[in-house]
Amino acid sequence: MEENRNENRQIKFRVSDDEFERLEQMAKNVQMSVPSFAKKKAQGARMRPPKIDREGAFEMARELRAIGNNVNQISRRANQGHTIPAEELKEVQKELQAIWQQFNSAIQK
Repeated sequence: MEENRNENRQIKFRVSDDEFERLEQMAKNVQMSVPSFAKKKAQGARMRPPKIDREGAFEMARELRAIGNNVNQISRRANQGHTIPAEELKEVQKELQAIWQQFNSAIQK
């Protein structure tokens, strides 16, 4: 047993192949491992599948990082006393609106 674990008790139980396949599918739907899923269910947790798939979430995070980099560069230039063209600010706003719409459409599914 690992010394750094908070849980020091282990519960083992057997399931049929069909039961395991059902558990595996339900766990996959909420992007969890079977043991984690079974533990949460045993604790009474109600789990719902994520509204945004994993790849979609990674893509949105990548886009947000890029927008954040742009905003940082703009703020750095502004703090140095440079004028920021309105078109540049509008472009960042347009990018933010696009990602917001993408996020909203993903969670409406």
